[in-house]
Amino acid sequence: MIDDQNLYTIKEAAELIGISESEIINLIMQKQLTAIRIGKAVRIKEKDLDKFLDMFVGNQDTKQKDNESKDSGFMLYSAEQVAKILQLSVDNIWNLLKNGKLKGFKIREGRSSWRITSDNLKEFIEARTKNLI
Repeated sequence: MIDDQNLYTIKEAAELIGISESEIINLIMQKQLTAIRIGKAVRIKEKDLDKFLDMFVGNQDTKQKDNESKDSGFMLYSAEQVAKILQLSVDNIWNLLKNGKLKGFKIREGRSSWRITSDNLKEFIEARTKNLI
């Protein structure tokens, strides 16, 4: 019997964390994200989705003690999206990620598999602007 908790479809999980449905399927196949089968349907328990996010992003509760962080919401960006936001080339973003200057995580092998949280992007921008003042 399934707990009394939310179950998400692959599409819903993808929309919640800001990645494609195929990336969710890859994460499930790589056993990085736990899913269950109900007949022919695949569902993801809310606690398993939270566990996945905590594993890669860290505990957001401890990071969100100030009101500004609570209001900002949680979002994941691809390297390509961050490149557009920062007006840098994607190659520069990949180098920043590989060197640890911009914090992110890989969801699979390949160059376009990096994801950056909104909090990590904000920290990067704040650190860069501090040096300009």
